[in-house]
Amino acid sequence: MAQPGSHVNSVDNTYRRKWDREEYLERARERADEEDGRLKPKAKVPPVQRKPLKHRDYEVDLESRLGKTQVVTPVAPLSQQAGYYCSVCECVVKDSANYLDHINGKKHQRALGMSMRVERASLEQVQQRFETLKKRKVTSSFTEQDTQTATRGGRKKTAT
Repeated sequence: MAQPGSHVNSVDNTYRRKWDREEYLERARERADEEDGRLKPKAKVPPVQRKPLKHRDYEVDLESRLGKTQVVTPVAPLSQQAGYYCSVCECVVKDSANYLDHINGKKHQRALGMSMRVERASLEQVQQRFETLKKRKVTSSFTEQDTQTATRGGRKKTAT
């Protein structure tokens, strides 16, 4: 203990932690080198070329399970669980709306090998499509009023 009459000019602070600047500068350099190594691009791999998006050539079966009951067990394989099973992505979707969203979605289309880009149509393709639609319109039972309501979004015009 210090005497009340003695004056000490310095304080004993050897218990405080002393920082070695050189050691921490070396650690910072090592960490920066490590981060640079992680951020460096790896070998350039060409991007995967996928086919453009195209329409389905099969009918989606949504009505087969409509109104049916099914026993749900926790140990059933995915394809036999309740809901709609996608064999491409190996997942189960619980209702028909979500199933349609899934099969039209990015994950499913990528699994099929397609990009989400649509092929640009040429003038000849558009003209040919119009011709086939005109032929179909003549042979089908649609009336002009039906096509007008379809182009307006399904709203019927009512007279007041």
